[in-house]
Amino acid sequence: MEIIKDPSGTFVFKGQMTVSEIETIYLKIESLIDELLPNAVLDLSEVDEIDISGLQFILALKKSIESEGSFQIKAFSPSVKECIVISGFEMILKEVP
Repeated sequence: MEIIKDPSGTFVFKGQMTVSEIETIYLKIESLIDELLPNAVLDLSEVDEIDISGLQFILALKKSIESEGSFQIKAFSPSVKECIVISGFEMILKEVP
């Protein structure tokens, strides 16, 4: 998993958000948390695979950031969108236009 900050300040996630990658993702996010606050914007359009662990990570990140600021998801890849719908997370994790 690669996490980069684009020129607009959006954090772009590239790769897999699966159970085998969660620890690595957590360590990368932990070092970026100050940059994420107070207004975190994530782009998940380049996430090619996600499972329930990945969704739970995003939800935990959302709750953590919203306690101090705002959280938005700018874009989903088709696989992320499908997993969100199948898991029933679509009311919690919404894409902002």
